[in-house]
Amino acid sequence: MAELEKKLNKLEIYCHSLNSELNKNNSQYQKQHKSLSTVNYHSIKVGDHEKVIKHFLVSVSEARSSIRILSRALAIQLRQMGGKVYDRISSLLQPYDIKISFSRNPRGVLLYLEALLNRAFFEDFETIEFQKSSSNSILNPIDHCESKFAMFSRLQALTWDEVLNKGTKHFSEEFSKFCDRKMSETVSMLGWSRAWPEPLLQAFFGASKAVWLVHLLANSVHPALPIFRVDKGVRFDPVYMEDIGGDKAKNLIPTMVRIMVTPGFYIHDNVVKCKVLCRYYNNNNGCNINDLYDKGFTPSPS
Repeated sequence: MAELEKKLNKLEIYCHSLNSELNKNNSQYQKQHKSLSTVNYHSIKVGDHEKVIKHFLVSVSEARSSIRILSRALAIQLRQMGGKVYDRISSLLQPYDIKISFSRNPRGVLLYLEALLNRAFFEDFETIEFQKSSSNSILNPIDHCESKFAMFSRLQALTWDEVLNKGTKHFSEEFSKFCDRKMSETVSMLGWSRAWPEPLLQAFFGASKAVWLVHLLANSVHPALPIFRVDKGVRFDPVYMEDIGGDKAKNLIPTMVRIMVTPGFYIHDNVVKCKVLCRYYNNNNGCNINDLYDKGFTPSPS
């Protein structure tokens, strides 16, 4: 009996220890759960939305302008390089059923070159660090948003002269890596074989910086502001798309996308339209475009 009583005492002590440990763990879980609930509750409010969106809209406009400037600077250089690069651009546009004439339609060449550059510069925009397979080094959404906006504030006023003197890595290692990737991708895309003159390098820096700032701002709020793209053959939707080639004739109605020139963005209940070039339908007979789709109409390749 004494031995049994001894064992029962040990069992009682063991059960008491288990109960204490369980209570301790349950208390820690409740604290963690409360903390996570607080984060989730604020998830749609993380970041200064009004301030970020104001900067975001300006930065998107500047990114589009900067890539347009880069396309013009590249076009000047391409004229000097001649046939091989022209052939390369023509081959890049083949999937879109686009044939270009560098002599008869220089404006069209600029738009298509702009489309190719935007596709390259905004690739992987959805990823955390603007690069495939990248991981998030800051898991707390509040800290993450604050970090991105702080980086935006530091780089916003960065000038070409400062980069010439100190290099991009001095100001941001992440931005420097982004510039290196985009330079390599652009050179590979165009089959470039010459050193870049300073005016072209400056235009490239302007485009890289502008796109990087858009990415920083998109991730300065939580959830992040999503990008959207449209592919060829998609039905034209004026709510989400702006046709930038529709000024060539009043009677031409955009029907489907030929190629996307710039991507668009969702901003909560609003949208920054993507810019596209379309195939058109001649509306001289006054038909309704929706009726044409219902009848299986295929637009002409104009």
